[in-house]
Amino acid sequence: MEILTTNHYDRIKELFKDSKCKIRIMSPYLSKSLAENLCELVKEKRIECQFITRIYLEDLYVKANNIDAIELMVKSGIQVYALKFLHTKLYIFDDDRAVVGSANFTASGFKSNIELSLLADGKTEEQSLELISELKQYFDDTISKIQDGLVTDEMISKVRTDYKDIIIPQKKASQSTDFNYNTKMYGSVIENKKKTETEEEIKKEVLSATKEKDIINEIFSSNEPREQIKYDHVIWMKQMGRGNDRIDCNSPYNPTIVDLNGEKVMLSTYSEKKKPTTVADGDEIYLAALSQNSMEQNVPIIIGRGYLKKFSEQNRYKDEWLNEYPWLKEYPWYCIIENCEILDTIVKNGISMDIVWDELGSDTYESSFGKCETIDKVATKHYQKAHIRLSGNAKMFIDEQFNNLAKQYGVKKYSTEE
Repeated sequence: MEILTTNHYDRIKELFKDSKCKIRIMSPYLSKSLAENLCELVKEKRIECQFITRIYLEDLYVKANNIDAIELMVKSGIQVYALKFLHTKLYIFDDDRAVVGSANFTASGFKSNIELSLLADGKTEEQSLELISELKQYFDDTISKIQDGLVTDEMISKVRTDYKDIIIPQKKASQSTDFNYNTKMYGSVIENKKKTETEEEIKKEVLSATKEKDIINEIFSSNEPREQIKYDHVIWMKQMGRGNDRIDCNSPYNPTIVDLNGEKVMLSTYSEKKKPTTVADGDEIYLAALSQNSMEQNVPIIIGRGYLKKFSEQNRYKDEWLNEYPWLKEYPWYCIIENCEILDTIVKNGISMDIVWDELGSDTYESSFGKCETIDKVATKHYQKAHIRLSGNAKMFIDEQFNNLAKQYGVKKYSTEE
């Protein structure tokens, strides 16, 4: 037996890697980054996988769960079940290893929260096999009691429709204790669980889980700070579009390309008051469209990356560009982007920034790195600045996501001269 505390991620990563036949998971919450890793593993090693989770509209709204991650798993051939009132966190690898404890299948659960779990390893400890057998029986018994809980495309479509019609107009739970909770839940209630599903019960459950998650994150982050990755140049995230005029999420992103002294160049543009005087040669830029993700949430979505040339006071729009880009009068300053890659797909297939926030929290941005700010506060930063410095940690995470999407969709490359 082994106690897992701060080493959750490393040990569980090893268990996933060593699995050969079957993985069983029970977790109320999950994040997309870990779901992507699981799907890749299942596909690469042709492993059978069953995943029991819960689907509440409230969980989706406060970002405790992720419907995109659930859909990804379903499309990857993983059997996903929705079970109401689920709180168990259990991971069974093949028939001889298991982890049971407090950690959800999320980046924060494995990497940053204070968690406590027990690892039973039947490969090295014969006495663990009995416990693992009982855990397998518990898992299989739970699935046998689930009726109408298998997650299908139809259920996912229903969740998305309900989310759009009911949740979006409301305030987030964390903003007010008088919040009008939505009590919509999906899936099954097992026979030995009470069937009452009152609004007060669900409100109490969701509020408790949300507060606990926030408090533990703050405590752990203050004690175990993440090591900051630094580069000798600035890494910018530049947002395109406006809050009242968002870029179409169902269309490809069209970069701003103009003729400058006989050359075709791509521009990053800035308002009159936001002259980018600090941009230097070799700074990196990640292009984030102000758009909507697949959940129809308003969020920046990274769709491209490249390198910037130093800003000059001569970098102001030319009158002849206004025929194609009349909005340049509002954004007259520019920097030239070199060696840019744009994902060859529609905008909503890019990297939704809520995935980055889920992974890194306030460590997403250079200015808030190590400050342990709440997710809500981190998310509001993109409303305050159209041009913001990312941390080196965010760069590494985004590059990994971007590279995966580039393999899937391809990229369009733009050099200084087309």
